[in-house]
Amino acid sequence: MLPQDKVLAALQICPIVASLQKPEMLPTVINSNVRIVMISSGDIFNIVEISQQLRKHKKIVLVHVDMIGGMARDKVAIKYLKEKADVDGIVTPNGQLVATGHKEGLVTAQRIFAHDTPSVISGINALRQSKPDFIEIMPGVAVLKVYEQIRKHFQQPIIAAGLIKSTQDIKQILKAGAVGADTSTTSLWNFSVANLTTKPLSTI
Repeated sequence: MLPQDKVLAALQICPIVASLQKPEMLPTVINSNVRIVMISSGDIFNIVEISQQLRKHKKIVLVHVDMIGGMARDKVAIKYLKEKADVDGIVTPNGQLVATGHKEGLVTAQRIFAHDTPSVISGINALRQSKPDFIEIMPGVAVLKVYEQIRKHFQQPIIAAGLIKSTQDIKQILKAGAVGADTSTTSLWNFSVANLTTKPLSTI
């Protein structure tokens, strides 16, 4: 199974990407239903240990490169995450890091911001250059407004991120067409497709 397909399969079981914003939340995420964890905290001293613990418990591990303390935003950092931390993929707004992630065989998700029309246009232009495996839209609730616009240009699966606080938010996001929701709200980490009254739309 290709890495992208592995992520999609996991999202079909639990459409939540748990954003691990504090290392002390590790036991909570390990004991949750989520299959995918995005490490968005920590530093170069503990990133390997955090990743190892997650993989030990069969979690798919993504890293928000820009949120790891002491880590440069360059090719060496991506190589380190692949070879030393043994992560599955990266999340970043940086198109150059996405390209490097591809070369290292990692799953890549590029974050774009949808605060207003200029930011959406800027994001679309950036995505044309980097061609990530997944597109992450922030804030997550903006997916309801911009999903169709993004879909006109790209076929990559879309993940919503940021300001996702309730099961209703998740249901609306999935109904709009996103394949998953990235959230640090721990009460949502046990959300599953069984919680849905209607199934999410197909990805492609």
